[in-house]
Amino acid sequence: MNYGRYKVKREIGRGSMGVVYEAHDPNLDLTVALKVLRQDRLVNDAFVKRFLSEARALGRLDHPNIVRVYNVDEHGGTVYIAMEFIEGESLNEAVRRRPPEPDEIIETGAVVAETLDYAHGKGIVHRDIKPGNILIRSDGRLKITDFGIAHVEDPSAAVQTQAGEILGTPAYMSPEQVMSRPVDGRSDIFSLGIVLYELCTGSRPFRGDSLAAVFNAITQEEPPPVTALNPDVPQELSDVIQMCLRKNPEERYSSGRELSAALKACSGKKEAAPATARPAGKARRNIVFSIAAVLIFVIAGALSYYFISVKNGAGPPPVVEEAATAFLKIDSTPAGARVFVDGMFRGETPLRVGLLRGKHEVRLSLADYYDWEAQVQLQEGKETPLDVRLIPNQP
Repeated sequence: MNYGRYKVKREIGRGSMGVVYEAHDPNLDLTVALKVLRQDRLVNDAFVKRFLSEARALGRLDHPNIVRVYNVDEHGGTVYIAMEFIEGESLNEAVRRRPPEPDEIIETGAVVAETLDYAHGKGIVHRDIKPGNILIRSDGRLKITDFGIAHVEDPSAAVQTQAGEILGTPAYMSPEQVMSRPVDGRSDIFSLGIVLYELCTGSRPFRGDSLAAVFNAITQEEPPPVTALNPDVPQELSDVIQMCLRKNPEERYSSGRELSAALKACSGKKEAAPATARPAGKARRNIVFSIAAVLIFVIAGALSYYFISVKNGAGPPPVVEEAATAFLKIDSTPAGARVFVDGMFRGETPLRVGLLRGKHEVRLSLADYYDWEAQVQLQEGKETPLDVRLIPNQP
């Protein structure tokens, strides 16, 4: 499959705007990331022309922490963007593997803030800062992608997507974005504050069961301080994040440079706990070995149960979280979609998952179909059915 001169190698991601491929540019003998926009994002000819014009302007951004835009063009009735290909992973993927330490969060925030300051100085506001748009190269360098793309996306296109699908990005919007007011660089600072809050606590500061509830939280509610959810975070860092999340842009940091300086001023260190608080030497090793033995016993028992069930024709048992108080029954059309609950892979549809009561983020992913994402509220002792009809992707 080709788009213009670019030969597609494989799909590497997809989202609400389109599909991203790894592709080859024969003219430059270069591997690129090719973002092909969805047909329903291209509202009319006037929008396409504006998109092409403004997206090409992003090519003037030349910064070591910004993914370069090489080319923007049309092919077969759609629009594609050829960008720098990054070997690595997104910030949200990295966090799923290992939660970052406060010093790492401070460093990440400072780099992103300085990068935003550069772009703002060029007159470009990102408008879609979120963990998925912050990439980490294999050598550790941060790269921000989709710079300014949110600006040229037609706002009316959002209502054409599935209700669950649009919950991701709005969770990182600033109050002025929610209220359709003019935005400047301080809007990106608010969004970066949400990212830092999530890195520190493991949860977003503004949540809700619906898009309206999320927007109400962003514009009206004050989230608890970071230290209230994670006491290991330095008070100084918590204060910096709270200032980023002020509803009034005038009360936030005035620039990315100012925010970066405030972050670097945070120590990122907590006073060490007394030595008696931690087991040492042989005692510590004994605890580790005991825990390992228990885990091996539990895993062996689970595997035995699994294979006995399969042998008897009962199929694999339902996925059950320890101390589960509610169940989520997930079906999809077509079946076989990969199910992620709160960012963790839980199996393929049809699937019954035991979870704790309360809110959970659910994402379904299937090749050749758009991802489906939503928040669900599970009630104590009840099974909540979720029947999802996936929409085919037609590039």
